[in-house]
Amino acid sequence: MSHGVVYKISDIKCQYFQFKTTSTFQPAAFGGDEIAIKIQLPGKKCPTFNPLVSGPNSFTEKINNELHTTTVSLDSKSKNIYNLSYKVTSCPNGMRLFQRRGTTVVCIGLFYFEAPRCNNQAQASALCKAQKGTLTGSANADEYGYIQNISNSSKYTANPDSFKYVTYWIDGAGTNTGYTFEDPTHNGITNYKWTPGSPHLKGPGSCLHNPGPFNSKIQSIECLESYCCDDVCWREALCQVPPKVETS
Repeated sequence: MSHGVVYKISDIKCQYFQFKTTSTFQPAAFGGDEIAIKIQLPGKKCPTFNPLVSGPNSFTEKINNELHTTTVSLDSKSKNIYNLSYKVTSCPNGMRLFQRRGTTVVCIGLFYFEAPRCNNQAQASALCKAQKGTLTGSANADEYGYIQNISNSSKYTANPDSFKYVTYWIDGAGTNTGYTFEDPTHNGITNYKWTPGSPHLKGPGSCLHNPGPFNSKIQSIECLESYCCDDVCWREALCQVPPKVETS
């Protein structure tokens, strides 16, 4: 159940207001009311003052691939009324929501080439841009595990030509000094899981890809590759797109 406001009616009974169901609350002028709401505060101890007065304060939790945020602020025209505003952050169908570096939120998923079904890195980049996003890479172990799982599934659900190996392009194009990235939020190659001995191909004209969970981990390859040896297809692009944000 999503967070909300709880009002104590008696020692054995409370009234619970779910997420987005109330916009204000006002403690009685004579005191004695007990109202509870979750907020995020620095430190591990409860403050000695009323934290709502200095607000605004907020609380965010992840529910069913969405972020639900409640913000509490003291009404500008009253010293005893608190306003509640709500925000829902979600992703397009088929994508997973992840938080990066604290407040950065992205939607991650694999997108498939239509025609031709096997394609190169430049077209992978264009495919992500068509979704109003960019190529991306894993920013942590949870993301990498999710990406590998959906890549494994795609071998059976998005492989009409029955290729033995279905691989996907990730963010990273070779330069004379390292790599350039489209997406700055995954922190470069810091969290990439490499095939032992990789990258064996470096410099301009080389790009990064991941052959999938049953083969090696991240490798470098020529950016123009799309199809190889009758059994390898560069079928997908790993993209991140901005989430959808609804406020009320």
